Amino acid sequence: MNDKNTKTTSKFMSLVLRHNPQSIGITLDSNGWADAQALIDGMNRKGQRVTLEILKEVVATNDKQRFKFNEDYTKIRRKSGA
Repeated sequence: MNDKNTKTTSKFMSLVLRHNPQSIGITLDSNGWADAQALIDGMNRKGQRVTLEILKEVVATNDKQRFKFNEDYTKIRRKSGA
């Protein structure tokens, strides 16, 4: 994934996980976690082609470290304050 695609994916994830999860048909739990597969499926439905590997790359390379996975990569959230 090139830098432009990573940035575009990161911005879309930020919008969804911070402001508008319902726009792709997902919900966040009370701690802000989203099911990673539901996020992938929802993003793909909206034309943002992602896989778990792409999400891992975005989380690892985001310059502002905005996102976090749980230990087994089944849940993802936007870090608070990020």
